[in-house]
Amino acid sequence: MDVKQQSGLTGLMQRNPTPQIDRNQELGKDQFLQLLVTQLKYQDPLDPMKNDEFIAQTAQFSALEQMQQVNENLMMQSGLHRQVVNASTVQYIGKSVLVPGNTIELTAGQPAQFGADVPTAANFAVDITDRFGRVVDTLQLSTNQADRLEIEWDGHDANNQPLPSGTYSFKIKGINSLGDMVLPVALMKGKVSGVSYQGNKAMLSVNGKLIAPTEVLAATN
Repeated sequence: MDVKQQSGLTGLMQRNPTPQIDRNQELGKDQFLQLLVTQLKYQDPLDPMKNDEFIAQTAQFSALEQMQQVNENLMMQSGLHRQVVNASTVQYIGKSVLVPGNTIELTAGQPAQFGADVPTAANFAVDITDRFGRVVDTLQLSTNQADRLEIEWDGHDANNQPLPSGTYSFKIKGINSLGDMVLPVALMKGKVSGVSYQGNKAMLSVNGKLIAPTEVLAATN
């Protein structure tokens, strides 16, 4: 009975036991090289590995090594990028930023600023509420185009009485010329009081909330 001899790493591993590799781990370049050297050591002199087989297997080893090097380079670049981002984030401390949100930090006797991105021309009503959810004032605004509105509130209630310092919220909605409801994106303005880190990500502290630096739409001194 004729039995065909298997060639390559598969046949070798069946004929000559080699160190076991944990199935839960990927075949690394050291294990790959060990298998290749063992194959050359125990190959049949009457049926040596063909040149094309050897070239193919060494090419696999070279490709594996290159992939590992690329992965190491990517990890290094990712780490450097995080360091640069984290370092640049510190520069926001003390600056006023405009970010998505609907809170207002009012200091008694001073006007408060916030904003909204509106998608189309419309008439808008801005309801300002206190920490109990009660509407304390309503502002009327209008725009004839899609725009970013900069809104200033004097800190007074509907009876023009000054309100105490604290955290307030606002809701903005509008009606366009066709009578359709328009819902802008609320934007809060606040000073960056600090930077905190969650895992590898830097977060800005604005009006008591943590904001990603990528959410900053504008920053001023």
